[in-house]
Amino acid sequence: MPKAFVCSWTDHGSDVAWVHVAGELDVATAPALEQTLRRAELRARLVALDLRELTFMDSCGVHVIVYASIRAWRAGRRLVLVRGSAPVDRVFTLTKTSELVEVVDLEPCEPAVQVLLRLAREEQAA
Repeated sequence: MPKAFVCSWTDHGSDVAWVHVAGELDVATAPALEQTLRRAELRARLVALDLRELTFMDSCGVHVIVYASIRAWRAGRRLVLVRGSAPVDRVFTLTKTSELVEVVDLEPCEPAVQVLLRLAREEQAA
């Protein structure tokens, strides 16, 4: 039985948000991610989307993520993906959308706060 889809976001202050997804991202669950990303975008200049617990993603999920990345770029914001499993990561390669998203690597046990702080420092330095 597939793992239930979970999608939530947390405001980490300093104009930074963390979006967590788990389970299967497909045609049925993509609208929930779209809505969550839009809410996070309204509150944060930097949004990190954690794909590590995603077990499956189809082209509908890629579509939502790529368009969120484009929206962020056009608005002068950033959407940064935390790399998921190899099968999830491969969907970006197969759909030739890898160059349209910013991806960072994070160890499974590394706390989200560490990545957010690193990304915020990078943004301030730029």
